[in-house]
Amino acid sequence: MNDNEERAVRTLLSRIADELPAGGVPAPELVTGGERMLRRRRFAVAGAAAVLTVVAVLGGTVLAGGPRAARTPTPADSGTPTPAGPPTVAPERFDPTRQPFRLGSLPPNVGHQTYETDVRMVTVNASVPDAISPGGPVEAGPIMAFSASVTVRMGARGVDVFFNERERVEDRRMGGPPPEVPLPGAPVAPVNGKPAFFYTHQHAAVLSWQYAPDGWIAISVWEYDRPEELARQIAEGLVWEERRVTVPFASVAAPGGVVLEGTEIRTFRGGWLDASLRYVLPENVGSAEVRADYMLGVSNGIFKDSEFKGGLTVAGRPATATDGPAGMGVYRVAQLPGGCTGCVAEVNPETVAGQAAVGGRAGALDLAASIRLVDGWDDPASWRPV
Repeated sequence: MNDNEERAVRTLLSRIADELPAGGVPAPELVTGGERMLRRRRFAVAGAAAVLTVVAVLGGTVLAGGPRAARTPTPADSGTPTPAGPPTVAPERFDPTRQPFRLGSLPPNVGHQTYETDVRMVTVNASVPDAISPGGPVEAGPIMAFSASVTVRMGARGVDVFFNERERVEDRRMGGPPPEVPLPGAPVAPVNGKPAFFYTHQHAAVLSWQYAPDGWIAISVWEYDRPEELARQIAEGLVWEERRVTVPFASVAAPGGVVLEGTEIRTFRGGWLDASLRYVLPENVGSAEVRADYMLGVSNGIFKDSEFKGGLTVAGRPATATDGPAGMGVYRVAQLPGGCTGCVAEVNPETVAGQAAVGGRAGALDLAASIRLVDGWDDPASWRPV
């Protein structure tokens, strides 16, 4: 299952939950649990157990139109020399504060992108936004639908960059046979002088190659014509330019002695939608099972005022709190100081230990309320380095 389908499933699950009889699973709890579980699985290495097929909220960076140069405004230039290409030795772990490459060209009609770093994998996604419901508006939100996408995944040493595609095939086995050639696919013409492979199944295709021994790059194409041609265009256009990741909010004293494990920036039609940092507790550093103990970040205009009408306030500001299962939760505080009327701060515990580290519901809300925007939050050039 690809990232776009996961979002669609999340929407459907939420709607189904709304129709459950009294005593059924509450929709917020269902969605919260799904978000957290998907985040854990998206970066799982080979051999990790599959979890529920549900959908994530955070993602992207953007520019609309056909193939062209694309410079994401979110990771800042580092001042280091631009390498000629990917590393020749796959790292054991990536530095989550650095973005090693960016898209040099975009597929047609892209309006949404994601730049995501993680110690296991770096992911860039470019998608074509679609209406969540037939005839509805195409607009930014915490849940978004997409009609087509391209995703580039670069794995650290030994990381399975095909995990998402393998799960997608498993999810669809009831609807048809598995592909004749398993991942990574059949040999095709080299990419950057490296042996390459191409895999197709139903609406998806994957072009992949080893950029270094035991280190893979995979380009997944979903719902585009001539997918191998497009994937090669994306591969040839990758710009290997290490840049520092930046975010639009000030540094936060993250509780629990946690370690930064990843970052995520999402944009839509030229404007940023959300930015988040992902932390793990010291005992979970290097764990393949725990992707984050908690996350924190800010969003820009994707939540409506009506979502904060429940009467809950923190430091005199509107807030929402959703307690999920097994330590999961979503805690938001609106009206961030600094002039962004639609900006919302958010803290998401993802494990029991993470929830304890932030101090439970009350501590998570207080932590969200402590988040402040940087001066010039609306200009990515003014964002602060992670």
